[in-house]
Amino acid sequence: MSWIRVIGGSTVRPDDSLHRGDPRDRTGRDLERLARRRSPGLAASIALIGSVGWPIVLLAVGGAVLGRYLDSRWNLGIAATLILLFLGVGLGTYIAYRSVRGRS
Repeated sequence: MSWIRVIGGSTVRPDDSLHRGDPRDRTGRDLERLARRRSPGLAASIALIGSVGWPIVLLAVGGAVLGRYLDSRWNLGIAATLILLFLGVGLGTYIAYRSVRGRS
């Protein structure tokens, strides 16, 4: 049997990449993997919605309340309320995104 030297120094047999096993075995493994990846259930879905929604809501409301206080204290109209509201929504969305990305 001849051997092939690949760039980088490793040596492989030419037929290694061609042998992948029985297709029925591969299909069975794929189905098992798919079954493990299925939806985790109602409770986990509700927990995910909560972990996405609460950071956005709390930071948005907190920004609006703090902005309202600063507007009334320094007589700014609604400038601080809008700025802090949008900052709260943006930061809450970022935190929710990181939370969802970490679960997948």
